[in-house]
Amino acid sequence: MYPEFNTATKQAGFSLPIAVFILVIMSLLAAAIVQLSSRNNLSSAQEVFSTRAFYAAESGASWAMSQLFFNATGSATKAFSDIQCGSPVNGKTLNFTAAGLGGCSATLSCSVDTVGSTGYYRIVSTGVCGTGQVQARRVVEVGGRNGL
Repeated sequence: MYPEFNTATKQAGFSLPIAVFILVIMSLLAAAIVQLSSRNNLSSAQEVFSTRAFYAAESGASWAMSQLFFNATGSATKAFSDIQCGSPVNGKTLNFTAAGLGGCSATLSCSVDTVGSTGYYRIVSTGVCGTGQVQARRVVEVGGRNGL
């Protein structure tokens, strides 16, 4: 009386929606993993450039201090340090080319306050590494005095 229904006929086409659903879920998961990996790589690069910028700023500050306090004969006089703080150091940009800091730079500024016969020097070194989205800038400030 009733036509027989085969159970295979009832389930025909049921696996196609499940397959599409699984493919969509897997695609979304893959896209999320790719985005997470990309962010991780950018974060790692930013950290490397940040460290390099710090060392560029520190190197610039060390260079400036050596220019202020040491001359060809050894320790420098206050008059020598005052002159050096002006022209050679203040406004100087050091561009690094060595492998470790290649592509980085340090911009220096120098100011002096004189109290009696003692000069108090303030050097600000700004290190910059990288370009565009992956760029880091670090500032190092050092001070010294010369009463010779």
